[in-house]
Amino acid sequence: MKTLIARSSQSNQKGLAAVEFLVSIPVILLILVGMTELGNALIRYNTLNKMAQSGIRYATSDIQGTATYDQVADHTAIKNMVVYGSTGGGSTSMVDGVTTGDVSVTHAGGYVTITISHNYTPVLGAFPQSGPFTIPLNASAVMRTAP
Repeated sequence: MKTLIARSSQSNQKGLAAVEFLVSIPVILLILVGMTELGNALIRYNTLNKMAQSGIRYATSDIQGTATYDQVADHTAIKNMVVYGSTGGGSTSMVDGVTTGDVSVTHAGGYVTITISHNYTPVLGAFPQSGPFTIPLNASAVMRTAP
């Protein structure tokens, strides 16, 4: 009698592993895609921070022909340095989608501030949906220009 019960419960369990796998795989894939998108956004944010730091260094250290403190480089040259990595401009931005219009340079009170405002569009944002899906990323750097 016991062997009959053991066999009937064992035969009822044969397809259960496949069903559990089919139920759990979408959840696992969603978690993996979410982790990938988060990683891409963090890499983009880190790159924007490095771009702002590079621009702020250029703004305060590459001042030629000034006789006083509290001077910064030309704002257009600063924006080109931030976006393209050179003062003359270029055709390829260091981060896709970032333009000189996304960069603001503020010089007041003995400080210079460079702010980059960029909207990150995840890879999954390329699929059709009800509305645009972007994540705003803002990076800034501040440096003192006056003694």
